[in-house]
Amino acid sequence: MPYDGFVMKRFVDYAKEKLLNAHIRNFYYKNNVVYISFHRFDLKVSLNPNFSYITFEKRNLPQDPKRHYFVEYLRSRLRGGIVVDVIDFQFERTLKLVVFKIDEVGEKHVYELYIDIMGKHSNIILVENGVILDAYKRIKNRYRTIYPGEEFIVYKSEKITPYEVEDESDVEILYKRVQGFSKITVKELMFRMQNMSFNEALKSILNDFEKGYLFLYYENNMPVEISAFPLHHLQISKKRHCDKIEDAINVFFEFKEQKSVLFQMKKNLENVIVKRIIKIENALEKINKELEKAKNYDDYRKYGELLKVYYYEVPEGVDKVELVDWETQETVLVKLDKNKNAIENANFYFKRYNKLKVKVKGLMERKQYLEKELDYLYQLWYTLDEVNEFNELEDIRNEMENVGLVRSKKRKKMYKESKPIKIEYDGYVIYIGKNNKQNDMLVRDSKDEDIWLHVSGMPGAHVIIKYAGKEINQDVIEYAASLAAGYSKGKNSGKVPVDYTKAKNVRKTKGLKPGLVLYSNYKTLFVEPRRL
Repeated sequence: MPYDGFVMKRFVDYAKEKLLNAHIRNFYYKNNVVYISFHRFDLKVSLNPNFSYITFEKRNLPQDPKRHYFVEYLRSRLRGGIVVDVIDFQFERTLKLVVFKIDEVGEKHVYELYIDIMGKHSNIILVENGVILDAYKRIKNRYRTIYPGEEFIVYKSEKITPYEVEDESDVEILYKRVQGFSKITVKELMFRMQNMSFNEALKSILNDFEKGYLFLYYENNMPVEISAFPLHHLQISKKRHCDKIEDAINVFFEFKEQKSVLFQMKKNLENVIVKRIIKIENALEKINKELEKAKNYDDYRKYGELLKVYYYEVPEGVDKVELVDWETQETVLVKLDKNKNAIENANFYFKRYNKLKVKVKGLMERKQYLEKELDYLYQLWYTLDEVNEFNELEDIRNEMENVGLVRSKKRKKMYKESKPIKIEYDGYVIYIGKNNKQNDMLVRDSKDEDIWLHVSGMPGAHVIIKYAGKEINQDVIEYAASLAAGYSKGKNSGKVPVDYTKAKNVRKTKGLKPGLVLYSNYKTLFVEPRRL
């Protein structure tokens, strides 16, 4: 659920006591976030269009925070002021702070600071005597004008409050006409209506809201929803309610922000990989065209040999001649330069043959190199796609620096080194590599009798079954094979081929890129992908 009107009202009701009569010490700015610093706490206003919200959180700023013209203006006007009133607008996502300040020349000011938490339309607007002094976002369109010197008009919503809803018409689109409602609120209302009437279901939601909690819902130990009332329609076993409202908001949005940062960092690295893949595939296409043109280069050698053997049969001044190939007994038409004799034409064909032979050899070597490079890039792309943690991403970035895909940057080591996935099955330990560094480590540290598995013919994780002093049975191998399939590019396919062999048959030769190996004496299983 986004930071909807219920969550906003819950926070504002909770925050009023703290904010009233609090003195403003300063304003700070960082990445679409404005911090209003008070004596004992900081009010964090996130204006990020993807996840806007307001909470109490101690500011976490770099030594030299970025300057923002509007934040500088707020400092000049409001620093040292006192919050004399905190006003909400029912379940709308707007908060108004009324700030009283006496300026340097003794003049009294009553400012109104409007904070809108509305996704991409989020804004902070400073008003005095009904006139806009400035705003975080200056807006001039047919819907609204937010610009210095203009009269400030509170945006009037035609929505009714949840307490004013009287009928159940168009339940599925209540979010369009009721303050605070989101699509998930409607889903919860409809779920409760399975066992009670519309009015009873709505009343139960409002009663739950009035208890004063925020609820966090988790899936795979990750917060996936935040709500000001229980969401019974979510079939999620793990939830917690928080008496301290800002704790719930901070946990939820810190995860969302980190996930967004991780996504953007992944996207940046992915763009580098994809750009390189496209460049190589274009180069391979050109090479294949050149090879196609030169595929019959051996004919030139044959022409030269025929002319050299039958030179006495070739009349002067002709532009072509038919000669019998003594190997196939077929007649071969040979084109000639009529200004040259047979031997001179033969030497021309030998030179052309030798030149194309060298060219084809070079093209084939280049093609093989690029194909290996392409295999590596697709493997790297797969491992990047699987990343869920910053330390895993750091490993991949380091790898990309080492192979020259991105420039090296001096930076502090912020994250612990990532480890392969480790599980136990039927008395055996199984490792799954999460990136190329881990894949190479698993191969390097394996014993001869360990079993190595990898999906056949596509990018994927290296999987190792550790030898436990007894023969590894087929059931364990098939289980590990299903994991190798699940942690591969074929994870969403049906039956996937997986190669397996003893680790002693797997080798890493000089010149192979990270994550790539050579292996022999292997068998192949067709298994359904499995993920943990």
